[in-house]
Amino acid sequence: MQGVEIDPDKVVACARRGVDVLQIDLEQGLAMFADDSFDVVLMIDSLPNLRNTERALREASRVGRQGIATFANFAHWRIRLRVASGRLPVTEELPYEWYDTPNLRVTTYADFSVLAAKCGLSVRQALGIQAGREVHTLPNLLASEAMFVFSAG
Repeated sequence: MQGVEIDPDKVVACARRGVDVLQIDLEQGLAMFADDSFDVVLMIDSLPNLRNTERALREASRVGRQGIATFANFAHWRIRLRVASGRLPVTEELPYEWYDTPNLRVTTYADFSVLAAKCGLSVRQALGIQAGREVHTLPNLLASEAMFVFSAG
């Protein structure tokens, strides 16, 4: 297992736990890794924090046989209700106020499929998640989190 992280404090925390981690800025790509270097590339809540999301997804699919991306689903009904009331949401999945969030952007379950297709990726599996359970009916509306398994076209 190999991890990458940009935050020096998190790199140290990983090392203390025995996780092999390199301090790398994903915005610069993963050129140090050959094609298919890994079975799986995990992108857990990292996509909203990247400026060049398309490049990151393409790089993940290049260095891994498959990728798994997870993120808070901004189309969840509770978030929609909060926005409709005039305020941006603060939830377990999005625990920051608009002015102190590390997220550069938010996305939805439905939007990821469109981006994956634009990047030439095949979505192998898509899951909506609510309170730790899979959501099969209307995941864009009823799931607070999304998980996508993808690979190169």
